[in-house]
Parts: sequence; structure tokens; C-alpha cells
Amino acid sequence: MAENTKIEKTKKFSLIELIMIIMLVGIVFTLTIPLQTDKINHKKLSEAVYNMQVIARADIEFKTDPANGYYIFEHTVVKLDEEGNYTGEDLLYVKKDLKKTNDEFIFDYSVTDSTVVGTTNSNFGKVGASIYYYLPNGPWGVNNNRISSSIFDPNWLP
Repeated sequence: MAENTKIEKTKKFSLIELIMIIMLVGIVFTLTIPLQTDKINHKKLSEAVYNMQVIARADIEFKTDPANGYYIFEHTVVKLDEEGNYTGEDLLYVKKDLKKTNDEFIFDYSVTDSTVVGTTNSNFGKVGASIYYYLPNGPWGVNNNRISSSIFDPNWLP
């Protein structure tokens, strides 16, 4: 009397297998989402660094040009109003050379006699984080406040 020892496998997932698959997918998303956020912030910051370099070069040229006759120590280079239009006069004439994301600036830039400062606006996603560049040859830095240090990694700066 031989018994039938063949085990038939059903083609359905068990609850444990389904939970394990969901857990593995969750672990993968947990690892990739912060990396994607860092990549986006780094891309935005590289745009700002490029813009600050353009502004710094134009600022030095403006300052050393004898045809100007004077140097304005504080001026706003580029600032957008609510409608996306430029406010004020661009004294450095750098608008055409600046990088933009989706036709919107994600930083507002200001220039003093010794520093270019880029401050995030609502287009960036968080308002008030800032980076700076000391004229004429650096160094770069991140503002020493909670917002700036939570967004920018100082190792991203040149």
C-alpha cells in the first residue's frame, strides 16, 4: 500500500511572502528617496554657484571700469516679483548670462562691495537658506543658520 507522497503546490502567494515583498520594496524606497532629494538640491546649488560666479565677474568688471565714475556699494542684481518680472535695474547687465530653471530663478542674488549672496526663494521650495561668495576670489560658504545647514552640504561648494 503505497501512499501518494506527492505534494501539490498551489500557485498563490502566502501572506508571509506578500509581506516580505512589500517590506523589501519599502527598504529600497527608503534608501533611494533621500539620495534623489540630495541630487536635486545639488543640482539647484550648482545652478546658484554658476550664477554667483557670473555675478562676481560682472561685479569686478563694473567696479574696476573707470567709465562708471563711481561704484554702487549695495545693489540687487536680480529679483523677481510675484508675476515673475524683474524688479529694479540690473546694474551689472548679467540677466542674459544667468542660468534659470523653468524660466524662474530659485535664488535671489544680492551684491555688496565684498560679497555675493544667494538666498533661496519660494521657487526653490524652502525660503531663506543662503550661500555666499566673497569677492573677488572666494571663499564660498553656507550661511550659519538652521535652514541653510539643513539644505546645503558645504562639501558641494567649490
